[in-house]
Amino acid sequence: MAQTIDFTLPFGYQTDEKTYRKGKMHLATTGDELAIQETDEAGMNTRYRDILLMTKVIDELDGIKPVTAEIIKELYEPDFIYLQLLYRQLNGDNASTIKTRCPKCQAISEVKLADLYKDMSMYKKEE
Repeated sequence: MAQTIDFTLPFGYQTDEKTYRKGKMHLATTGDELAIQETDEAGMNTRYRDILLMTKVIDELDGIKPVTAEIIKELYEPDFIYLQLLYRQLNGDNASTIKTRCPKCQAISEVKLADLYKDMSMYKKEE
């Protein structure tokens, strides 16, 4: 079985009945990459290519299997960016961290890009 990572989307995929936030993503295989290369929809549109790639590497989203392009298209932008960063981190992109300086104390910290959207609770509406 391929290496997998659990994730929680900042906002989640929302339907009338439920918000789906927890999922699993696996390490991409050559087959995942080839499958999207062969689709006419991907063409030169890198954004759509990324949507299709997410459908190949996301194994489930709170029990939804398979995760389709239509579902990915309905995600809020911070969720999609989060998934792209997580994909890059899982698949060995070494540039997945940034250095930042605190404006008050001037301390320098290194932050994983995938962690930028980890706690979005301040943006959540009260249900």
